[in-house]
Amino acid sequence: MFERFLKNNTKKKNNNKNKKNKIKPAALFTFAVTVLGGLATGGCGSFDAGENLIQSQWQLGGSETYSMENEAVLDYEVPKMTPGILVDRKGYSSNEIVTAFVYSGKLPEEYALEDPEGNEVLKCNRGEAILKKDEGKFFARLSIEEEVPEGTYYINGGEIGNSFSFDVSDTFYRDIYWNLIKNECEKIQVGNADVWEVYSVLYSFERYKEVLYAEKADVPDVLDAVGKWISLSNLDELEGTQKYLSIALLSKFGYNYKSVDEKLATECIQKASALYKETASESATENDEKKKARFLAIEELYRTSGAASYAKEILNMGEYLTSDDDLYDSGYILYGAMGYMTIRSGVDRALCDKMMENLLFRCRDLNDNKKLISVSGDPNEDGDQLLKYAQQFAAMNYILDGYEYNEQILNIVHYLSGRNTGAVSLDFEEKSPTDAVAIYAWLAWLENNGKLDPSAPVIWNYSW
Repeated sequence: MFERFLKNNTKKKNNNKNKKNKIKPAALFTFAVTVLGGLATGGCGSFDAGENLIQSQWQLGGSETYSMENEAVLDYEVPKMTPGILVDRKGYSSNEIVTAFVYSGKLPEEYALEDPEGNEVLKCNRGEAILKKDEGKFFARLSIEEEVPEGTYYINGGEIGNSFSFDVSDTFYRDIYWNLIKNECEKIQVGNADVWEVYSVLYSFERYKEVLYAEKADVPDVLDAVGKWISLSNLDELEGTQKYLSIALLSKFGYNYKSVDEKLATECIQKASALYKETASESATENDEKKKARFLAIEELYRTSGAASYAKEILNMGEYLTSDDDLYDSGYILYGAMGYMTIRSGVDRALCDKMMENLLFRCRDLNDNKKLISVSGDPNEDGDQLLKYAQQFAAMNYILDGYEYNEQILNIVHYLSGRNTGAVSLDFEEKSPTDAVAIYAWLAWLENNGKLDPSAPVIWNYSW
């Protein structure tokens, strides 16, 4: 931290009372112009005064009378200040490599990881220039290869200043995921969540419940929260996309609730089937969004009941489902495909293989062609799309574990959380809770299973 201190220098009083200097008004004016002109030409916080400083700021009211403007002159703009070292402002897991970017006109030789009191903890590697100097500033990568203990830190870059502070924890992603689920369950229990939000939480619970309950004794019961939401909602009044999502939710809830209350679970599954029958005449005229939601509903009904009629409907949609890998930008298609591909029996192998091929091609294309992100982007503009990409990487890795995709998820999360040239943290946990639940669930699973390996190579795929 830098502080400025103003020191008042005292002058000795002139004890010679016989020598009293009188300053004439005209001389006072000349003295003022000289002083102001001197301030304008140099010193700390110097500025360009221009020729008419006195005339523009002061009004001449006579040969010896002066007055200020009637109103303050406020036609200036405070410049936006950003640090020269960019970090994830939320933090990092101690199981991953702590990474930052240097974005500055200079690349210092040394950097230091320091605690809040300014005590040096680790020396950082020298910043490595990535590709180019952009708009007068270097982009450089900064990696702390050593394991960082739990705590709060910042990176000291010497003459280019410090980064924002950030936390490091052994359970960093697990804690975020747990808090997300806790907050979501509180919303769900009072009916303050839409059907897609509720479905996403239930989907996450089904996939990653061993992470959710790891080392936490007071985790809210997701199934009870969802059951309460269903009891508070009039699902018969929902239409179109929302109706299909409610069918998917009822089916998934019934599937997971059998071990708790088989009677209630069966009633939910029967209700889902009845609601779906009501939509039979709508499929021919539905728009693309409804078609995507209908696939999710059919997949959940088939997974729960195993009925041949649902299997046939999914096969009839096969050409549509494999026509374009951009379809995976839709959470309805992504979750539906994931559900179908992980059913243990009774699925069409050719359709599963084609879905897998499309998702794999999608992720390879994003990774290999470097379509993802640039630290010079704006998270407020590209954040929504990047969250979709992160979910696709997480889905792909659920089936085929590949470290490069895990690293891309981390790249996206760190970028959206402050590792960008604006040092902007998107706070997507609040803005996009359904995306956040899916992404942090996967990162928590990686952390819980020791797959955020600090010895693994850091992979950087940034477009410039």
